[in-house]
Amino acid sequence: MTRRNYSQYCGLAHALDVVGERWTLLVVRELSSGPKRYTNLAEALPGIGTSLLATRVRQLESDGVIQRRLLLDQPSSAVAYELTEAGRELATAVIPLALWGARHQLSEADAGGEVFRAEWALGFLAGSGAGGVPPDLEALYEFHIGDSVACLRLRDGRMSVVPGLAGTTADVVVRTSAGVLGSIAGQRITMAEAVGTGQVEATGDPAAIGVLIDIVERSLSVFSPARDETFTPTTRP
Repeated sequence: MTRRNYSQYCGLAHALDVVGERWTLLVVRELSSGPKRYTNLAEALPGIGTSLLATRVRQLESDGVIQRRLLLDQPSSAVAYELTEAGRELATAVIPLALWGARHQLSEADAGGEVFRAEWALGFLAGSGAGGVPPDLEALYEFHIGDSVACLRLRDGRMSVVPGLAGTTADVVVRTSAGVLGSIAGQRITMAEAVGTGQVEATGDPAAIGVLIDIVERSLSVFSPARDETFTPTTRP
């Protein structure tokens, strides 16, 4: 499969050769929460068009970012796509870019008028690997963000995301809006402040709620831009 490239011996240039096309990183985002069938990808990416999605999937597969697998737990062994090891590394590398967007681009975005899926936010949280999940803690969180629902599971020191309702009793149920979540991701308000003021409603096990707040704030702090407090900007007459 041929395509244009930058022809520059630079890591960024070669990375953009792979992921610089429109929609490509959003396909990676979708797969960061787990394997998905082609129809699931098409549903989660309205506007991409089936032909363009097929092109992006083939290219990512050719580049070793995604791979096919059989979902044996389905009624008929369905083919799905999942991230390879290199793809999971890419999904982690995208997190700072997503949070940059939350800090600098979301404040004036139309949270109520744009498409939003709860698993996007949780996928980035789980993919950060920066939350310091207690290895002995097992907890299930059910997030209702606007009209979208997804679950975050903590087990064996890891976080995983499943779209939709829990299917069993969750330890904590979280309700908020996409706009509030964007403000938390953009660090205009902390998770603790949002819970304390009722902008995020968290009900269930108090200890598990405390762990969630800590995980969110630790994860965001890892990707916060470094600030040199000793620097004093100069002004010109």
